[in-house]
Amino acid sequence: MSARESETLAEAGQGSFEGTAGVEASTLVDATADPDRRISRRRRRLGELLVEANVINEEQLANALHESGPRERLGQTLMRLNVIGEDDLADAVATQLGLERVDLSVDRPTAEAIELVPPNLAERHEVVPVRLDGEVLVLATSDPSDVAAMDDIRLAARSRKVRPVIATDSAIDAARRRAYRADAARDMLLDLEDEEAVDEDPDVDDLTSDAQPVIKLVNTLLGDAVIARASDLHLEPVRDGLTVRIRVDGLLREHGHVPRSMAAQVVSRIKIMSRLDIAERRLPQDGRATIRIEGQEVDLRVSTMPTMHGETVVLRLLPKGAERVPIDELGLTEDARSAFLEALERPQGLVLVTGPTGSGKTTTLYAGLEAVADPTRNVLTLEDPVESELSGVNQTQIEPKIGFTFARGLRHVLRQDPDVVLVGEIRDRETAALAVEASFTGHLVLATLHTNNAPSSVARMVDLGAERFLVASSLLLVVAQRLARRVCERCKVPTRPDEDLVKRAGLTAAMKRSASFVDAPGCQYCDDTGAVGRIAVSEILPISAQLRDLITDGAPENAMTRLAKEQGMRTLREDAIARAIAGDITLQEALRVTPDF
Repeated sequence: MSARESETLAEAGQGSFEGTAGVEASTLVDATADPDRRISRRRRRLGELLVEANVINEEQLANALHESGPRERLGQTLMRLNVIGEDDLADAVATQLGLERVDLSVDRPTAEAIELVPPNLAERHEVVPVRLDGEVLVLATSDPSDVAAMDDIRLAARSRKVRPVIATDSAIDAARRRAYRADAARDMLLDLEDEEAVDEDPDVDDLTSDAQPVIKLVNTLLGDAVIARASDLHLEPVRDGLTVRIRVDGLLREHGHVPRSMAAQVVSRIKIMSRLDIAERRLPQDGRATIRIEGQEVDLRVSTMPTMHGETVVLRLLPKGAERVPIDELGLTEDARSAFLEALERPQGLVLVTGPTGSGKTTTLYAGLEAVADPTRNVLTLEDPVESELSGVNQTQIEPKIGFTFARGLRHVLRQDPDVVLVGEIRDRETAALAVEASFTGHLVLATLHTNNAPSSVARMVDLGAERFLVASSLLLVVAQRLARRVCERCKVPTRPDEDLVKRAGLTAAMKRSASFVDAPGCQYCDDTGAVGRIAVSEILPISAQLRDLITDGAPENAMTRLAKEQGMRTLREDAIARAIAGDITLQEALRVTPDF
């Protein structure tokens, strides 16, 4: 580094560690530490360390120093310029100061550490307590040179020793929100359990005032669900209150209990949010709402149903602006991906994506649209609801309550000079007929349908009223899919599956020899579930000339399946087993998510 660059770095407030020229170890660890443990004033600068580690080059460093704003730290400048990422910066800081680098998704904050530091203090200084090592409070921070923060935390914790460890800002923020939210929820529910009053007819004003405990409780439950990546939140009435469960990666798990003293108020509050009738408890109701949680907008689809002990409430959580999955990351084989893209590039025809609710059908269609959408095509969608905003696509949300159904919307959309039309779901006779007819009049129509596999979609369309010969002529491709839980990379281990599972899967000796079967016992990173995220298991059926003849002739489904397999189709079960053999999912999961037929 040149003398001028060093001088500029010092002027920018970088010092030996981003703004501190000679921070003593006592400010970082212990007020009574030995002087010999002080951090050297001649410690290398952060920029030098990043260059030496080949994270950045000299030119990028010089440019960052030139572009650095007033009081902006070098690391912040480099991230703002997209030169380095958070992990690169945290690794360099840890190396520079000789401090421990932690992964807060694994080394999660403990309750005893969280209790020592007030949430407002942790938020102000952008830190999170991690654990207690004897009398030492381990504190995650991205800037251990913040002397004021270390002193404030030490005083609040009534501890003479605070040991900083390094983590990224985003990891600290997520861990802090998760830890203090869980702590607040636990305290709130404990306080509520002490209350004896049961109000079966709460006053509406009490349910709309932000100061009311029910507002805080509902917001906490929703926030917990969003942070846990839940797709659904269930509130199920029992004799002593409400059982709370969340669905994460396709499976439900227990998430708490609302005491009877608050059960009716919680249900009524959710009804008010979703504009439902709080006085109606005998009939099912459906509603929707939009809320903001942790700075993110989330659409809620709410369903209530009367049961023996009260009303059960299920909320589908649809975060707006959630990260979409590119087509290359759907997990399709190369042949399947090519067939899918080829169908989407056709000027007209019908492409169906089938599967049960929550199997990722819309995600697959979004990925396909993004791959082929361009300025030369007018792309319109009809959705219920619009789950994510697509650039260059005109998206419309249907409103059945006012008569704006898929069928009515499709009739009007066809007058908008579309090239591609996405129909969120074919669910009735009129929509099925219109979709098939639209594919004959120069439009590419994409739609979702509820069937068990790809070949059965033909029978389903005919059952809905579409003419068989029209289906045969218009159908281009069918994608059937399921979502399987991906094995946790942090704790997965090789395994030998039970012989019963091997027999059910129909594995040959050669398949068993080449397999890399895995299982996962669970860890902190995956919340002891053994799985993180999901992967699509697919069945791709391109409609060939021979299949069109079978459809026109009214051939049974098994005849279509047999011909499709001869032409190279891999069934859902076969695709799932292939992923289990590759070690992406467990063999048990492969059998769980796919039908036996």
